[in-house]
Amino acid sequence: MKTTLILFLGIFIFSWANAQVLSPTNKSVLKAGVATKAIGQETIKLEDIDEWLCPSRLERGDKEFGGNGPKVKSEVKLRLANNGTEIWAEITFSAVETVQDFSTTSGKWSKKVFDVPYGKKITAINSDMASRTQFISPAAGFQFLLPGQDVANAFHTFLDGVDIEKKIFEMHGIKREDRAALKTLINTAINHGNTVIKVPATEGTLVKFFHVVGDTGGDDISNDDNCNDDTRIVKIEFFPVTVTYQIK
Repeated sequence: MKTTLILFLGIFIFSWANAQVLSPTNKSVLKAGVATKAIGQETIKLEDIDEWLCPSRLERGDKEFGGNGPKVKSEVKLRLANNGTEIWAEITFSAVETVQDFSTTSGKWSKKVFDVPYGKKITAINSDMASRTQFISPAAGFQFLLPGQDVANAFHTFLDGVDIEKKIFEMHGIKREDRAALKTLINTAINHGNTVIKVPATEGTLVKFFHVVGDTGGDDISNDDNCNDDTRIVKIEFFPVTVTYQIK
């Protein structure tokens, strides 16, 4: 009888010990010696592209827009690089005169906009990864939205008939019907004697504002590395971006 009890007790202790090792609540035992990889989401701020980017390729016509536009298009797309430790922006830009001889230029650039902290990598970008805009640049020195001007019609003409996506208004904290607030989305400044037009994206909530020189009043298309007094991107501002991090 005593031998039977001892044997039964031994079996019970052995079974209980194994259950503790295999228990799903005892994860430290199950994962002993195995590296864990924590995953979490975080909102980050990309570096704004605060440098002049001017195309220097004449694709058509002469080098002068002559106050006829140009029609400007620009797009920015993000990509992960260097095994998820960097974010780069791929930028395209074009400017086309709106009448004969349709002077045209375009350019592409790649700029790093974020370095991931040591020990981490980004596995996914969860917010919009691209934005684009377009507009018809008025002649150099213009004043956008003159007093008494109909805001909706002015926007429609300026953006060449393209509507701004609803989610972009939401990111700016503006309602479409708020005409007074709409005026804050497009304005101008002077940069080295040229009129810089600040415009929002029309699609995608990656870019907050594009700052662009369209018409300059002189020869507009650069033929060298000096962007002064040429059509150009002056600055690109980004909205915050949400990413998924993983511990390396």
